[in-house]
Amino acid sequence: MSCTGRSLIRSVLTAKDLEVFVDAFRIPERFSPTLPGLDEPAECTPDRIVIYTLSFSSCGVRYPLSAFQVNLLRHFGVHFAQLHPLGFMRVVHFELSCVAVSGESSVPLFCMFYKLISDGNWFTFAKRKDSISPPCYSFMPTSTNPKEWKSR
Repeated sequence: MSCTGRSLIRSVLTAKDLEVFVDAFRIPERFSPTLPGLDEPAECTPDRIVIYTLSFSSCGVRYPLSAFQVNLLRHFGVHFAQLHPLGFMRVVHFELSCVAVSGESSVPLFCMFYKLISDGNWFTFAKRKDSISPPCYSFMPTSTNPKEWKSR
């Protein structure tokens, strides 16, 4: 799966930020979490993936990913690093909603409510406008800016 389109992205995290993130979200040390160099882009390599801390801190993603999350990424052929944090928020929300109604999340059920949309090599999930099912939610943030979320 491609992870292109990252050549302009530079990490703003410090070594301390990374340490706090790894501890808070229990990322195993065996994965050797590292930051790119100051002038290096966040790039996937054969032995490394790019993750966005916002997906964890604000969108409910946890390690390890659930079987449903892994199956969904495989179904769409999307790499973890290509999915916008708001897309992951929709996935997590859907999964929790299924649990709340004593249901089981599945890729076909998810696809009844959402469709994958892209902007180049970046992806997210959007509500299906053609779905006969009611929406899973009445409000979902449209920005990853925490200040906007706090005002709603």
